[in-house]
Amino acid sequence: MIKLAFALSHALTFPAQEDIYLEVIGDPQTAKAQIFYAPHENEAVANKYVAEKIKKFGGALIIMRQQGTRNITLHINKNKVYVDPNRIFTKAGIRSSIKKLNPNLDPNSTVFRLAVERAFQLGKFVLTQLQEKSNAPTWVALHNNTEGFEGDNNQGRGDVSIYRYQAKLSKGASFLIDVNVGYDQDEDNLFYVTKPEDFELMRKYHWNVVLQNPVVTTDPKEDDGSLSVYAQMHNIRYINIEAERQDVDNLGKNNTETQQEMIDFIYYVTNSHKSNASP
Repeated sequence: MIKLAFALSHALTFPAQEDIYLEVIGDPQTAKAQIFYAPHENEAVANKYVAEKIKKFGGALIIMRQQGTRNITLHINKNKVYVDPNRIFTKAGIRSSIKKLNPNLDPNSTVFRLAVERAFQLGKFVLTQLQEKSNAPTWVALHNNTEGFEGDNNQGRGDVSIYRYQAKLSKGASFLIDVNVGYDQDEDNLFYVTKPEDFELMRKYHWNVVLQNPVVTTDPKEDDGSLSVYAQMHNIRYINIEAERQDVDNLGKNNTETQQEMIDFIYYVTNSHKSNASP
């Protein structure tokens, strides 16, 4: 039996594999300004708060669900194949994700080919809710990360930090245009955007913010299959909200309040509803 986390929600089972489903909180057809998507089931710091906003203002939050973990397990001919659910929106990104998460799987095998096809079907299943069921011009992704980043000489974990993006830009990373380090902001709380006007507004209000380079739409090396890449390919306004969460060893902290402020700011930015918090 599928157990849903919120009273407003309903489940949409993925037809190709019934242990994978989308929890849809609210109604995508009422999403006129923004629609939220949470690809990683173990990153749920702000889901309850978004559900409360949706109850008040309408719209929807789409959550990928299977077994409570970060990655999705595809069952292919009695084989388990893992894929990142935020890397399922282009074929190139899917292949790269499957290779990374399944190093012993032969890329020329039938299992690999079928896994790519199923992951691509799953991506289209998500996009149906975001694109076909919704009139929202803005996609807002919800992500959580861990304290710092690996290699920061401060026991950091993971790979998301405004300082890491800043270092990547300084070393010539082509998928970035600009990085702003906000005043007195935790390095793990940041926006990742595709529109320059959003970057400038967030810079104005002293947020940590990263601007993606449209080169991701034309350079195969920069196509990681993520929703941000797909959105830029189709000229869809995309905003990713990243906030720190406490990891399995109780390092870091759940930045619930900050992520709530970031969500309030998005409601302000999309000019559809008045947020309870000033920008």
